[in-house]
Amino acid sequence: MAEPILTVKDLRKRFGEFEAVQGVSFCMVRGEIFSLLGPNGAGKTTTISMLSTLLRPSSGEVVVNGRSLLTDPQAAKQAIGVVPQEIALYDALSARQNLHFWGRMYGMGGGALKERVEEVLTQVDLRDRADDR
Repeated sequence: MAEPILTVKDLRKRFGEFEAVQGVSFCMVRGEIFSLLGPNGAGKTTTISMLSTLLRPSSGEVVVNGRSLLTDPQAAKQAIGVVPQEIALYDALSARQNLHFWGRMYGMGGGALKERVEEVLTQVDLRDRADDR
């Protein structure tokens, strides 16, 4: 079997007495298509929030490309991407400002962030409209 790019072991999240995620475990390998399905309230969004570092797990282990999400979250963040349920853009911000905001959320900064924002604006052909709102 190929080396897993994502390993989740006994992932749990408690909010007070309520356990929203109860021992989720799975592995993914490169090239695999994965879907997280379940009824409303099953813990899907909470699980994705933990995998994308927006929420800290109560317990369990998450390894992304060999890096622990708990002990090396920055390295893990650089290897993941999440498509949100809702469009995650802010109407009050320009395209450049939105990219800058999300880059900062993922721990980027300084010249590296500025360079990456310009790269993305060029890739999606928005350089001439980058500062429009």
